[in-house]
Amino acid sequence: MISKKPIVIANLKASHAIYKEIEKKITLLCKNLNKDKSKVDLIIAPAFLHLSRLKSFFKKSVTLSAQDVSVFENGSHTGEVTADSVKDAGIEYVIIGHSERRERGDTQEIVVQKVQNAMKNDLKVVLCIGEKDRDEGVKYLKVIENQILSVFNTVDKKKHENIIIAYEPVWAINNKNNLSIDAHSLHSIVIYIRKILLEKYGEIISKNINILYGGSITPENAQDLLWNGEVQGLLIGRASWEVESLVKIIKNIIVNPKKSLLQVYGHKK
Repeated sequence: MISKKPIVIANLKASHAIYKEIEKKITLLCKNLNKDKSKVDLIIAPAFLHLSRLKSFFKKSVTLSAQDVSVFENGSHTGEVTADSVKDAGIEYVIIGHSERRERGDTQEIVVQKVQNAMKNDLKVVLCIGEKDRDEGVKYLKVIENQILSVFNTVDKKKHENIIIAYEPVWAINNKNNLSIDAHSLHSIVIYIRKILLEKYGEIISKNINILYGGSITPENAQDLLWNGEVQGLLIGRASWEVESLVKIIKNIIVNPKKSLLQVYGHKK
C-alpha cells in the first residue's frame, strides 16, 4: 500500500559506536521534530548491536530497521545475524542490497537469498537497487530490471507489498565528481520501475509498491527529489547522522511545493 506520508529511513551505518550517544540523538531528534514526526513514517537503521536496546528503550515510539541480514538461516555460521534473530528482537524492517554491501561482495544471488530469509520471518524489506554507471544506452536499465525481477520472481505475490524499493544510483552516492540526479531524471526511473512491475505483476502491485530514493540527499535537494521525483520517501545516509541536518530534511519534505504553488494561484486542493 502506498504510504500516505513520506517515508524517511535514516541509515546510520557505523557512524555511532556508543549506545548512549545514539539513544541521546534519537531522543533529541524526536523532541526537535515534535508534532512534525507524525507527518512522516520515520525509520531508524542503527548498527546491529544497538537494535535490541533501542527497541527496549523506545518501544513503539520509534520504528527500527536492521541494516542487513545474513544470507544463511540458523546453523554453524559464526558471526552471522540471521533473519529470525532480527525478528525476535522486535525489529520490523531490514535493508537488503545496499550498494556498500554489494561493493563488499553481495551478488544478486545473495541479495535474493537474503530477501527470502527476511520474508520467511515476516520482515519488511527495503530493497536497494541501482546501477553503478549511467551509460548512454539502455544497459543500466537492464541492470535495474534484473535487480527487481530476480527478487520479486522468488517472493510470493501476496508479500510483494512488503517490499519497499529504494533506488540508489551508485554513481550519485558520495562521488568525487559531484554527480547527482535531478528530479526529472529520477521521475523517469520511477516510471520505468512501475512499468516493470505493471508488465510482470499487474496494476495492483505496480501502484502499491513504495519507491524511495537514496543518494547524496541534503536539506537543499530533499524536497525537490521527493515531490518532483514522485517517490514516496528517502533513504538517507550521511545527512541523517546529525540531528540538525535530518530535522531540516524532514521539515522541508513535509511541505508539498506543488500544493503550495496551487494555493498561491487560488486553487485549493
